[in-house]
Amino acid sequence: MAFTRRAFGAGLMAAPLLGPASLAAPPKGQTAYGDFGLDLAAMDPAVAPGDDFYRHANGAWIRSAMIPQDRAIWGANAQINDTTQARSRAIMESAGALGTANGRKIADYYGAWIDAARLERLGTGPLKPELARLAAIAAPADLARELALLSWAALPNPNGASPLPQSPVTSGVGIDIMRPDRYIAGLTQGGIGLPDRDYYFVDRPANLKVRQAYQAHLARLFALAGFDDAEGRAARVYALEERIARGHRTRVANREAEKRYNAFTRADFAAQAPGLDWDAYLKAAGLEAQPILIVNQPEAIAAAAAAANEVPLDDWRDYLSVRAIRNFAPVGPRAFREEDFAYTRALTGTPEMPALWKTAVIQTDRALGHAVGEIYLQRHFPASSRAQIAEMTRNLKRAMAVRIERLDWMTAPTKGRALAKLQRLRIEIGGQQPLRDYSGLQVTAGDGFGNLLRAQSFERARMLGKLGRLVDRSEWSMNPQSVNAVSNAALVKVMFPAGYLQPPNFDPNADPAVNYGAIGRVIGHEISHQFDDQGAKFDETGALNNWWSAEDLAKFRTVGAGLVAQYSQYEPLPGLHINGLLTVGENIGDLAGLALAYDAYRASLRGKPAPVLAGLTGDQRFFLSFAQVLRSVQREDALRQQILTDPHAPNEWRAAQVRNLDAWYAAFDVKPEQKAYLPPDRRIQVW
Repeated sequence: MAFTRRAFGAGLMAAPLLGPASLAAPPKGQTAYGDFGLDLAAMDPAVAPGDDFYRHANGAWIRSAMIPQDRAIWGANAQINDTTQARSRAIMESAGALGTANGRKIADYYGAWIDAARLERLGTGPLKPELARLAAIAAPADLARELALLSWAALPNPNGASPLPQSPVTSGVGIDIMRPDRYIAGLTQGGIGLPDRDYYFVDRPANLKVRQAYQAHLARLFALAGFDDAEGRAARVYALEERIARGHRTRVANREAEKRYNAFTRADFAAQAPGLDWDAYLKAAGLEAQPILIVNQPEAIAAAAAAANEVPLDDWRDYLSVRAIRNFAPVGPRAFREEDFAYTRALTGTPEMPALWKTAVIQTDRALGHAVGEIYLQRHFPASSRAQIAEMTRNLKRAMAVRIERLDWMTAPTKGRALAKLQRLRIEIGGQQPLRDYSGLQVTAGDGFGNLLRAQSFERARMLGKLGRLVDRSEWSMNPQSVNAVSNAALVKVMFPAGYLQPPNFDPNADPAVNYGAIGRVIGHEISHQFDDQGAKFDETGALNNWWSAEDLAKFRTVGAGLVAQYSQYEPLPGLHINGLLTVGENIGDLAGLALAYDAYRASLRGKPAPVLAGLTGDQRFFLSFAQVLRSVQREDALRQQILTDPHAPNEWRAAQVRNLDAWYAAFDVKPEQKAYLPPDRRIQVW
């Protein structure tokens, strides 16, 4: 196995190898790939499995794969995303004919984003009231109010991690992880435009390039909006962001759930975070009646509050103005949209701006995703697929129970608590039921930016409306059409939306070994998140509560440390290693998920031998399927950003988890002299 990044020049061409997304599912009884769901043409038999399993499974595909010009990465997940985007576009473009209130809202929201001619005619007119309000900031209380409102100047991304929050003091509402039957308000860090605090302070050449591009981007945004001294304003905004970033907690430190739970009274804010007008802030945030708030990073909030007092209001006005411009840019005239994408290009190396309809689909999905999802479920997720996934999830839960019972290092009391948590774990498939109600959201035809602002206000009101209510345990953070899967420790449940459950992740007509190696591994991954280094801190009720004996916890942490060390050795780019501490939770999920899926697959055979198909045993098909759903090619800038900020290892190294499973060695007769071989005493076993 190659432990440094491959050169893949052919992977940076213009169009996807796999062709345009198809709206139709494969015909009944047929698989999306080959005769049983595995893409045999993607393999490279010249590469021995024991030397580089990822290229053995995907080598031919890697050599010929081409990244679309409007993408930073291309692979199995991107293919699914393309299909889902095309299906969502068809829904949005026909929704107005349904004769329903939601259908009209979908059509008008989407239509306003794709009406390029109208966006040009409107110019910066829709933005001017926002800029005028910010220009009127004249006192510390005004600044505090605007920082509170800035908390909601972005809609959540249902397809994965969102960028850092817009405000340096971001308010929100979530489940109280000490009392998971109630909601509680809180504050978290944010307010920087670069992807992470380290981009401001770690002087790698790539970081320096991104910093320069970002400052130029800020200046161009100011100029487009008609501000004078654009470069000077950009420099002052960047300096303020750098000051805010200096107070930020690192991503590794921020993983620790218990360190994010810091209860503040109203008096605590004045004592521990002086400088911000907290009365004005909390009133504007809608939190003035809350006696206790949870502060995730007290040091970051204190630093931002100090900056509110010490940095001139002129600089803060510019800081807030450029954020309003960035909020407007994706639905502004073409020059704004191009500048908005220019920063994305600097971060990821993506050459071309996506088509306007793709942006419109993403934005409509964020604003009205459950309304779109209702139609998506009807058209694209049959009951038979739901039933098939449900059966697999039951098998994976049983496999996890067996593994817990057989652990030789865990004491009986801790096993009992682990099994109780597993028994309590809910697995939900398809989408949230009931779906979200949008009757309170006003959508006006032709008013793209106004609709965005109203959608952001609607989300703010929806979240604040949770306070004082019991937790809704049916709620999802995703839409039915999301291409993602989530494990929620406080709700003690995992969720698999319909958008994720399509080939190659899941093919209802595929060989069971293929499905268990693909979606089975993901199901196991999400189940095991309830027991990873952070999920294991939550008990069977969803409360942050240590249920481990001291002895068992020490042994579990030793296993995790071994995985940290293993992944920290991998070097995807010269001089840039995977951060084993940042990725340990996902790496535990990948390893445990793969092991659980293998156990569940073997159990599904009920003692009978698996058939040999195309010369491949069942075990071989299982592991090949696992590697094939992870295949991808990625632009170097995007890969670099992922390594620095993403808790997931790059896909090639996620596939390297096979090195820890004894069954993989047996399936492919891997020998000690081969490159990927690990001696048995160096193979990490989790659960």
